[in-house]
Amino acid sequence: MRLLDRYLLKELLLPLGVCLGGFLIFWVSFDLLGELENLQKDHAPWSGVALLYWIRLPELLLTILPVGELLALLYALTQHSRSNELTAMRAAGISLWRICLPYLMVGFGLSVGLYLLNETLLPDAKEREDRLRAQWRDPSGTESSRNWVENVHFLNPANGTAWRIGSFNQISGELRQVRVQMDLPRTAWEETVAPSGRWTTVVWQLTNGLEYFHRTERDDNPASRLKNSLSIAEFGGGLEVLGGWKGETAVRMVGTNAFTNRVALESPEQPAGWRWTFGEVNPKTGDFLALRGRASVGTGARRILIADGAVWTNGVWRFQKAGTNLVHEILFRSNIDADPFDKKWDELDAPELPDTPDVIRSEVRVGSQMGKQVALQKIQLSAREIDTYRKLHPNLSRQERARLDTQLEVRLAAPWTCAVVVLIAIPFGAPSGRRNVFFGVAGSLAIGFSYFVLQRLGFALGQSGQVTPWMAAWLPNLVFAAVGVVLTSRVR
Repeated sequence: MRLLDRYLLKELLLPLGVCLGGFLIFWVSFDLLGELENLQKDHAPWSGVALLYWIRLPELLLTILPVGELLALLYALTQHSRSNELTAMRAAGISLWRICLPYLMVGFGLSVGLYLLNETLLPDAKEREDRLRAQWRDPSGTESSRNWVENVHFLNPANGTAWRIGSFNQISGELRQVRVQMDLPRTAWEETVAPSGRWTTVVWQLTNGLEYFHRTERDDNPASRLKNSLSIAEFGGGLEVLGGWKGETAVRMVGTNAFTNRVALESPEQPAGWRWTFGEVNPKTGDFLALRGRASVGTGARRILIADGAVWTNGVWRFQKAGTNLVHEILFRSNIDADPFDKKWDELDAPELPDTPDVIRSEVRVGSQMGKQVALQKIQLSAREIDTYRKLHPNLSRQERARLDTQLEVRLAAPWTCAVVVLIAIPFGAPSGRRNVFFGVAGSLAIGFSYFVLQRLGFALGQSGQVTPWMAAWLPNLVFAAVGVVLTSRVR
């Protein structure tokens, strides 16, 4: 059977190559006529035009490969049938399905190849074309300058990060003029310490007081700043509140005077969430030693990083200064914090920031297209990009979810057109007997045309949410494959 299979493949591959070559020449020539004016404005060289259509080839193959395969199959099967070769094979006890096995394998192989081609080359074809055209318009520009995307703004609801990026390099992942806001965990806390101080009838005066902000429960490098005083609201009251605190009674002599009559005094938790302790305090005068207070952050606590640049290195974002512009880390203790911490750095690593350059690339590609009000007219996104975007945005609107799911299902279903057209071609090209060859060709082309129309219709209905995404993508394949199997089983 190997000899027969090789013969059938040989008789198929020649017309397949002719059909694909003819369609490519026709399509490129027709498209080139419409692009001539734009190409002249961009001062495109001939080598650049060739590269442009090489970039467009994956998208073109998605359309012409099934059509060329259909015509090649019809020609090959019709030639075998007219010369009674199929009749001789079947008379030798070989079933029609076994005869057509090489064709089915070709269809399967083309489907797999088309899927891999579209997953690797088609998704970034538009970006590569834009960079090529930019090179024509500005030959003096460097290649790296054409990889930058301006004004990237997005919110990642999966982790609460909000990005505002002036420029993003799609190749290196470098950021410029970046501002990122992230929610702080509930384990974040703030602390106030002072070695000594006193009550001044208005505020609690601190001597060498410090205020710390711990971004996590075990922050080894908390933000800090000077703290000169505590208001009545922060402390929970004035001198009179000490009577309700717990502690040990004692009298200690400092020099010739009794400094305190209460040791290790601890407050109940205050309404603002603070709990205070004194090492020593005099509840009559308000003089104290070793003050310490702690409180969890409030609702809306967040961290904002502002920098002129950031790079992704060793799996961590590193924010960097430019010139004298330092990196700003602003820490809000709650959503009503009017006096946030503002810590300045020459360089700051943010390992707790979960968004990688791939996440930003996904937002640039998918998010920008999802922002369009019209349905996407082409299968422009890879399955990996769609899956990543859906995981990052679990709360998409119904319309956005329908558009993404339809894109994903069509991305998976479209390459199998090459396998379906084999089933369409067999019943129209294989019947024996003397008949008008144009009958089979016209019939199969009519069915093939209906199949492609139904594909596009399902794509549009799926993106608008009028039918479920899997039905919009797979129903044409399933229906026409079933029709092809039924018609092939009736071939005599």
